[in-house]
Amino acid sequence: MEEASQEEEQRDAATSTQTRISASSHPSGRVSTSIQSLPNELLSHIFENLDVQPPSASALYDEPHFALTESSDSPLKAASLVSKRWRESSKLVLFRCTQFTVPDPEITESRRAILTERFKPYLDFITSNALQKVVRTFALLVDDREVRNASEGPRRPNEFASFWSSIFETIDPLTILIVAAPQALGALTSCHVYLEDAWTFDCPYHYLLLQRPSDLLNKTQPLGSPQIILEPQQANKSLEIDVGDIPLDQFHGEEEMPRASSSALFEARPWSKLLLNEGSFIRAYKTYEFWLRVAPSILSDLVGAGTPNNRAYISPTIRDFSYVGMFPMLRHFCVLAENLPRLDRLFVQLVPRNDILQQANKMLQIEPQDLWMERNASYASLMREMFNTPPSPHYQHLKVFESGDAADREAWLMAVEYVKHVGQGWEVARDGVLVRDPKNTKAAEGVDEDESSTLSVNTLSLYA
Repeated sequence: MEEASQEEEQRDAATSTQTRISASSHPSGRVSTSIQSLPNELLSHIFENLDVQPPSASALYDEPHFALTESSDSPLKAASLVSKRWRESSKLVLFRCTQFTVPDPEITESRRAILTERFKPYLDFITSNALQKVVRTFALLVDDREVRNASEGPRRPNEFASFWSSIFETIDPLTILIVAAPQALGALTSCHVYLEDAWTFDCPYHYLLLQRPSDLLNKTQPLGSPQIILEPQQANKSLEIDVGDIPLDQFHGEEEMPRASSSALFEARPWSKLLLNEGSFIRAYKTYEFWLRVAPSILSDLVGAGTPNNRAYISPTIRDFSYVGMFPMLRHFCVLAENLPRLDRLFVQLVPRNDILQQANKMLQIEPQDLWMERNASYASLMREMFNTPPSPHYQHLKVFESGDAADREAWLMAVEYVKHVGQGWEVARDGVLVRDPKNTKAAEGVDEDESSTLSVNTLSLYA
């Protein structure tokens, strides 16, 4: 008890997490019992209740920034610093969510360490503390735009296959979160990212979130066979891609750029949900012919719009797709709208939730009507695909569409009237949410295809 008290005095940062429990142990009176005397089972239960929602949960829909996972409120981490016993008791809860940061190499650094080498201490820590089955969420924060997984030579299409293999051989997370610059995200996912116009965009980081249900824990799918479930050690052998030996730098034309036959990350597990947040497109609107600018993005390869034979890299098991972009150009958004994967649910948010439009430095030399015109045209292109007669390929499977922009009441109410008029099995469930019965795809009586198309173009034609 004296040792515990001394330890408490030395750790002022953690004292707020300690409490006193009073109990009557015999008829003579009340006896104060320290929390330190509780059995480990009760301590673990207390620590379970200190586990708060990660800060990234709601911020995933805001403008991306590198400090996504930082939080000033971390009671569980504070409790783990009190004593060795508390840390041991909290370990199984504390390390459910882990992260690894890849900093931007210093100017004086002579050689950029490959990612697998940088990552080895993390894997050693997980293994030495027997946390392999504890980790449920893994966040990879990459501040190195030129991150490499090869010591020398030109970059290769599936350079990071061995990196992802090393992760999934050690841990089996249900959630993967990547915060990285577009070009780094492209390298990590084996997707080609066009960078010629990157200077015109203000999107230093993108978010990529992959999730899968807990009932598939410890199971995975081999490359190219999503219907068959294998154990992790079997599937990891399938992550080696033959085209990884072809250097990218020897190809110059866009049409000649080699592609990996698949993405090691997307094939590693039967992911069911995906979120892609590409940040702000606003700065590009101040450039000449902004509508022709090509954003740095993995979206084309993700949905198969920019790959040979239109092969999508997205996991074929993905059924829930969320796309967030702040005023993307119509040309860019059509990549998703016209190449939608086979989904059950689609979430789209094209307007920032914060006050970015009131920030003078962000809106300098920007015509606001240009932003809303591209936003409206993007939604119109999506609705045109959704309400085609018959629905466009893959849209016929879509059951739920959710807009993150329903706060624009006038535009949303117009969309509601359009849905009521056209029908096609779609109904308004609540603000921002449309649901559809796949068995009921008949258009509303008296609405032909031409009228439906015209309506879809005009539905969201209001400026906010």
